[in-house]
Amino acid sequence: MSDLTLDAPLDRLKGIGPKRATLLRASGLATVADLLRLPPHRHVTFAAPTPIAELVAGTPATIRVRIRRRKGSGRRGVVASRLDVEDASGALAAFVFGPRWLVHQYATGEEVVLFGESRRRDGALTFLVRGTLHQEELPPEPRAVLLPVYRLPEGLAPRLHRRLLRFACAELSRELAAIRPAWVEAALGHPASLAELDQWLHFPADRPEAARARRAFAFAAAAELQARLLRERRIRAARPGGAYPGVERELAAYRAALPFALTADQERALADAAGDLAAPEAMSRLLTGDVGSGKTAVALFPLIVAARAGRQGALLAPTEILARQHARTLATLAAELALPPPQLCVAGDGKSGRAPLAAPLIVGTHRLFSTATRFRDLAAVVVDEQHKFGVRQRFRLWAKGERPDLLLVSATPIPRTLALTLFGHLDLSVLAQRPFDGRNITSELLLGEARRGVAARIRAEVERGGKVFVVCPAIAAGEEKGRAAAETFAPWLAARLAAPDQLALLHGRMDSATKQTRIDDFTAGRLRVLVATVVVEVGIDVPDATLAVVLGADRFGLSQLHQIRGRVGRRGAPAGCLLVATDPGETTKARLEAFAATDDGFRLAEMDLEQRGPGELLGTLQHGLTAGLYPEALTDASLIAAARDWAVQAAAHGGDRCKSSLSKPFRGRAVATSDWIW
Repeated sequence: MSDLTLDAPLDRLKGIGPKRATLLRASGLATVADLLRLPPHRHVTFAAPTPIAELVAGTPATIRVRIRRRKGSGRRGVVASRLDVEDASGALAAFVFGPRWLVHQYATGEEVVLFGESRRRDGALTFLVRGTLHQEELPPEPRAVLLPVYRLPEGLAPRLHRRLLRFACAELSRELAAIRPAWVEAALGHPASLAELDQWLHFPADRPEAARARRAFAFAAAAELQARLLRERRIRAARPGGAYPGVERELAAYRAALPFALTADQERALADAAGDLAAPEAMSRLLTGDVGSGKTAVALFPLIVAARAGRQGALLAPTEILARQHARTLATLAAELALPPPQLCVAGDGKSGRAPLAAPLIVGTHRLFSTATRFRDLAAVVVDEQHKFGVRQRFRLWAKGERPDLLLVSATPIPRTLALTLFGHLDLSVLAQRPFDGRNITSELLLGEARRGVAARIRAEVERGGKVFVVCPAIAAGEEKGRAAAETFAPWLAARLAAPDQLALLHGRMDSATKQTRIDDFTAGRLRVLVATVVVEVGIDVPDATLAVVLGADRFGLSQLHQIRGRVGRRGAPAGCLLVATDPGETTKARLEAFAATDDGFRLAEMDLEQRGPGELLGTLQHGLTAGLYPEALTDASLIAAARDWAVQAAAHGGDRCKSSLSKPFRGRAVATSDWIW
């Protein structure tokens, strides 16, 4: 009987030595369970073999052949290795492209199945190999085979990976055959063992079998996540907060202090916050909205309520530029409401931090959660651009008060399904409306020769009296090979403007005074062009900015591009956004064209999620999540609903049973419960 277990480290398997095991652990693969739960990215179909004599040049085909001779290359990098192969009908030369060690995966005399395409070369028929089934993987009789393809970490060759999987499945078959989890029947409508699911997932007989296994494991990942969120909601519901009397009066005073009318969405979100502040439980809410939807007007309200009650409210921002802007906005509101101006707490502000912060309103950056920073009576915490901070960073600030009210603000619109899934333990407020519904921004993609006209377009915009943001993906040349650098582009563009002194550079490595001076000059009109990095992505409010130019646009996600585009046309005036890309592939080009065609941030966030996966939106929350292996556990609304219903029922029959039934297939990939409060 085998002594291999799911918890066994990978170096227990033949072929995984200490060096390779270290590389795999760094990629999140530490145990046999991790190996089995990494799903294939896709399956490639190896059709029934075609005899060499019947191959048609230019047509994809599968051949089952014996290797007569192999010949590698002495060059470095990606090379073409030659295999002389034959079957009963003929012989030909097959070429495999890859690193030069790849040829050693093939043994003289070995029988293999090659998938690829036959071609004519100097009058002779050759074969370009795109996939291989080695001798130990061949079916006993010629038939179609599905080969799993994985996104593997460095140090794990595909053939070795498949061999390890087959070994683990065989060695654990008896143990896993005895495990028939209840969630499998809930997901598929019929029972199955973990041994069957593993076989279907990695080495299925057909595609429907692979789809069944993937759905079952995605359901388990979604149910595991939903079970945790249900536990966190119970914990939050039992956590007392500081109920404020007279919140309705505070809301009326706050409305009166605002210099503009609120949208219906803002009114609803403020009513949500007021209800939270009046309740005995501490507020735990996520505020998400589109660019320009007025999230700040809602986010400042809990701080004002805490301050007017004689306590303290703190706003955490990811950059000093944004913190200073929030401080100015909050100072104006504070004056209207008979409160002292907010205290700014940023790096290098000259304050020792030994004495507790005394002001009722505090705005700061990462210094707020540093060990040296203390508060007098922290009662409300607002985290702007919450995805820019780690869960532990947010916790360190929150823990400086006695169960303060918490409001997380997302600068990037989050698709509702993802928000309800990942932040199901938080209450949710969504701002879809914009104060200026008549946004008139024209987006245009510039490729090839069209890129040469960028300077002329910027110059024309300046001469019309406009203001231009130019966003570059790097500060200095050489930092990101092949990408436009701000320090290179700025002097090049200045030489092509009628008034070069109207252009300035702005990036995160500048000192605070310089950055603020240049933003103030741009806002006042003394500067007309800011060549910057993504430091301007969010938070900079220059109402009369008219053109955003994004260099290397193919390097940005759709949600990030939408934030940059949101820097212009902020008061409904006509504006433009130029996306400049050097040589994007067809998929990237289609993505940028789709961006240019829509101004709906929530739709763009959904597209980003579909195309790039959940990583960017999840941020640090993705770390350790089994749902990160199965994105449908975060995006498939029907799957999520079914998993949540099952988790509720399982919890009603005993939370421990629910937890243990889910943890078995994903052992080693759990997230600490405390992280999920955030």
